[in-house]
Amino acid sequence: MCAAAGATAQTTSRTTTPAADTVLLSERVDGDYLVRTYRIQNTEDVDYSIRYRISVAKLNAALNGNTAALDELNGFVNGLMQDTTKKVRQVIITGYASPDGPAAYNAKLAMQRATDFKGYVDQKYGFSQKYAVTVNSVVDDWAMCRSAVSSSTIPDRAWVLQIIDGPQSSSAKEQMLKRNAGVWNYLAQEILPPMRRVEVMIDYDTSRIVEQRTLIQRPKPAPKPAPAQDYVVVEENVNGVIVEMPEKEFREERREMKQDERAAARIAKREAREAAKIARAQEKAAKRIAKKEAKAAKKAAKAAKKTYKDLEKM
Repeated sequence: MCAAAGATAQTTSRTTTPAADTVLLSERVDGDYLVRTYRIQNTEDVDYSIRYRISVAKLNAALNGNTAALDELNGFVNGLMQDTTKKVRQVIITGYASPDGPAAYNAKLAMQRATDFKGYVDQKYGFSQKYAVTVNSVVDDWAMCRSAVSSSTIPDRAWVLQIIDGPQSSSAKEQMLKRNAGVWNYLAQEILPPMRRVEVMIDYDTSRIVEQRTLIQRPKPAPKPAPAQDYVVVEENVNGVIVEMPEKEFREERREMKQDERAAARIAKREAREAAKIARAQEKAAKRIAKKEAKAAKKAAKAAKKTYKDLEKM
């Protein structure tokens, strides 16, 4: 892949494949919880890019930011060796060459760069003794430069893109581009150098132990059966204290209640008769008084009439 103009020498990326593998290790009960222990394994990879000089297959650690890239690689590998949860699956080292120059020479140069960097990591870390290491080589064609050229300030950019997209062979495109000194100088300084590189990809598995605690849903106890009733509910809407009463005591209590009710009824009747008797006596007395008052009034009227006649005669 052709790097953008002015890019640094090193590119690092990480990719994670989620939920690669989950294994149940144990299951136990802890009080009210069901405790399950799992091992979760994921697959990840990390990539580093190291630049090489034109027509050179020997690593230069000080070239164009290679120092920072190699330091990052060194930090990752040291951590990898100390982290027991990570296990390397494979290491892929790919050497690249830019499209300028003879194709056969570029193919050989790309492989030499990959082999050189493999020797570097084998000598420093012992990769080949520990991991499966694969070496590949790629010669980029001019089409791989299109993105970088399209976003650059190269002279005659439209013309350069037309050549890159054309049907000509790689060597023919190179000759056409070299005819424009300004274009070729820009390509040689900004576009082609990032293509002369080695990329190393470390593919590894990570595993971690996870404990899951789940509250156990226990069944609720069944309600207790209601006690057998040896009494009869007379009235449900009663405010007061409810007591348990045996059948015999209940019958006696009920009999006493009926006796009290009958006694109260007799007293009420007797009081009603007395009240009626008193009312009749009061009514008779009132009538006698009214009759006497009427006679007295009549007598007084007669006396008044007689007095009036006597006065007339005088």
